[in-house]
Formats: sequence, structure tokens, C-alpha cells
Amino acid sequence: MELTAAAIEAAFGETGDFVAREVEAAGWRLRLYFIDGLVTGGTISEYVLRPLAQALTGATMGQLVERAERGAVYNAVCVRVTDGADALSKLLNGFALVLFPGERTALAFEAKTSVNRSTSAPQVENTVKGAKDAFNENMRINTGLIRRHMRSEKLRFTQLVVGTQTATNVSVAWVDGVTDPELIDKTVERLKSLDVDSLATTAAAEEYLTGNRKTAFPLLQYTERTDRFVTALLAGRVGILIDGLPLAYLAPVNLGRLMDSPEDLSRDFVSASALRILRYAALLVTLLLPGLYVAMAAFHQEMLPTALLRSVIESKQNVPFPTIIEVLFLLLAFEILQEAGLQLPQSIGQTVSIIGGLVVGSAAVEAKLISPAALIAVSVAGICGFALPGRDFADAIRIWRLVLAVAASIAGLFGLTAAVLLLVARLAGLQSYGAAYLAPFSAASGGGAILRKRLVTRNQKPEDAGQEGKP
Repeated sequence: MELTAAAIEAAFGETGDFVAREVEAAGWRLRLYFIDGLVTGGTISEYVLRPLAQALTGATMGQLVERAERGAVYNAVCVRVTDGADALSKLLNGFALVLFPGERTALAFEAKTSVNRSTSAPQVENTVKGAKDAFNENMRINTGLIRRHMRSEKLRFTQLVVGTQTATNVSVAWVDGVTDPELIDKTVERLKSLDVDSLATTAAAEEYLTGNRKTAFPLLQYTERTDRFVTALLAGRVGILIDGLPLAYLAPVNLGRLMDSPEDLSRDFVSASALRILRYAALLVTLLLPGLYVAMAAFHQEMLPTALLRSVIESKQNVPFPTIIEVLFLLLAFEILQEAGLQLPQSIGQTVSIIGGLVVGSAAVEAKLISPAALIAVSVAGICGFALPGRDFADAIRIWRLVLAVAASIAGLFGLTAAVLLLVARLAGLQSYGAAYLAPFSAASGGGAILRKRLVTRNQKPEDAGQEGKP
């Protein structure tokens, strides 16, 4: 595309927010272009038009370009543009473009609007003792927040544009000397190879960046907390920021990292380690309890203690449905109530989830449609699922919880064991950017232990080894 007035104006057509006007400077007629809404009119008037009209007098067209570029037009950012496609990109990114006829060149002056959502506290990754600044939709604000948490010249950002229609700005973040160069190259090359129309949604970002994954388990970890993002960068991971999304992605990811809570680094290592063990126990309960209940109640009643068996049998009296139907109905009802709570406004959604669960569950038990034991088993499994820190990971566990319950209804403990082995084999075959997914249980992955390590030993430099406990 040629850098001409006709080409630029034809590219935007009749759109109402594209502004083109003729201005005069040093006796020459220039063309000014900008997109209303992306720029501030006062900035253009004060820091582009005024210097052009007042400071640049008695100059040829070539001298006009040189003086304006060297600072006669006192704008913080001035970029010389010689290509039509580059000119369109600058206009779409909040620049005012001044075209100099006859010179086949233009100058782009930054005049971005300051209308942005202010930095707020995290909405999903709640924190008690951690930082309260979360990412927002403006990528440049996000990089500034990261710089405030990590004031190091080693922090690097590689910026790319992805999406033939949306032209979304994407930044790859890493720490020079800490992050593996192969991981950086793999991430950048994967982004450069994307030939897609849009990268404006979280689903598009996750699927394109992970290569059209065929699993419910997340292969990228997302976070809305800047302190967690910086901590991950210092651990040698790569971060991905996408303009328009109020979150950031981290790679690689594994089971151990998905089970970490943002609050672990805000607690002492004894409390954090105890809570990590509790989360792993909750993971096993939410995954296995419905299937175990179905297997024991329907196939292996002889394995239950007599008192417990008597309670289960009494609770199932006068219930017309088999155990698997009870459990599946409760699991599906639990998911529907949870989804309904998410779709409604927050104040109403919480009420619907709580009142709906209590009313429907109590009414179903009183009507002898389900047994109290089945209701307790599914409720405990659902509550334990809320203890998992990553929602994407928790959603995958919810799907496999249903699969394990169906397998247990077919062949009892044998079916449940076969499904668990299938799940473990599936997880063992997953990789995130070349890293094993089952860390910290895979020795070859280099993942850490389940217990949280003491920070004074984890962050110790080689020359400080053996100095722990000394003043």
C-alpha cells in the first residue's frame, strides 16, 4: 500500500470516527489524520497543530519534515512512517498522522486517549495480605504495573501483532539470564506463526497458543495478579500479555503450579504447606467420592462397616431410583445451580445458588426421590471442588468426576480404578511447552515438592549458601 492521502482515506472509507483535515504549516498544506476516540483532541491541538503552525516558518517541505521530527513539534513520541500499512497501524494504535505531500513520508505523533479502567483489586484471585493491583484491559498499563513490582533492567518485553482483523498487540515477558532462551524462542515463534482473524477472547488465546488442545485440562495458567506474574517470571517462566484482556498467561504449567494458591507466598511456610496438603486432599475427595459412593453402595456393600452399611440401606429405603441415577442427578443439578449463579448478577446469583441448593435438596430428600447419603456425598465433593485454586483446572476435574461416577456404575471399583488409570495416563502424556504436566510427581520434570519451601532457602544465592540463620 502506497503512503498517499488517497490510499489512506480509501482504506477507512466512510467510517464516522475517521477524521481527515488539511492544515497549513510554513506555507505548505499538509494532511492530518486521526481516529476519534483513540486520541485526545486537546493533545493534538496543543502538541501537534500549534507547533506546526507557529514554530515552523520559512522552511521547505524537506526541512519541515526534519525539524518536526527533531523536536520542533514537541511531542514525546514521534515516528517516521514511509509505508501505508504502517501508517494505518499507527492510526489504529492512537497516533495522529501528519502526511507531507511530495515527500512520500509521514510523521506519527502519539496522542492516545487516557480513558481507561482504573486499576482495581483482583476479582477472582482474592488476596488478604498480597498486592491489591490487578491487570486491566490496557496492555501498556499492565506492563507499567509489572515494572513497578520488578524494577530491573533484566525484564524484557517482545511485542508482536496477532490477528489479521483485530491486529491485537501481544507482549511476551521474560527475565534475561533467568528464562530458558529456547522457551522464549518457542513462545515467540508460535505467536508469529498464528494466521488467525482474531485473538480477542480468552478461549482463542488459549487454544491457538497451545496448539488446538484436545483436553479439558489447562495448558496455560492465567492470573490477574501482578505480584504472582512477577514471581513466575523470576522462577524462569514466560508471561504473555494480550491487549484487551484483563489477565496474563504463564507458561509452562503443570499440576503442582495449578494447585498453588496466590496466598501461599503470603503465609508462613508451615501454614502454607499444611494448606497445600489440604488442597491435595480436597482434590482426591472431589474427584473420587461420588464414584466411590456409587461403587460401594451398588457393588461392594460387603466392604462397608456394618453400622455404615445399615445407615446407607436405611437412607435408600423407598427411593425408586438406583444409586447411579441419584448421583448423576445430583451432580448435574449441582452444575446447573453453579452455572445459574454465574449467569445472574452477583447479588442475585449467590442467593439462587444457596437457596436453590437448600430448597431443591431438602425437597428431594423429603419426597424420597434421592437418599440423604447420596446428597451428602455429592455435596461434600462439590464443596471440596471449590478449594481448588485454578478455575480452569477445577472445571476439568468436574468433568472427570462425572466420568469416574459413570465408570463406577458400570463395573464398581474395577471400573473406577480403570478410569483413574486412564486419567493418570492422560495427564502423564500432556506437556505444556515441553514441560511434564504431572510435576511435582514427575522426577524428570524438575517440579518442586508438594510442601512449600522456605523462601530464605529457595531464593538463596550460591555465595550465600550455608548462611541461613546468621544475622
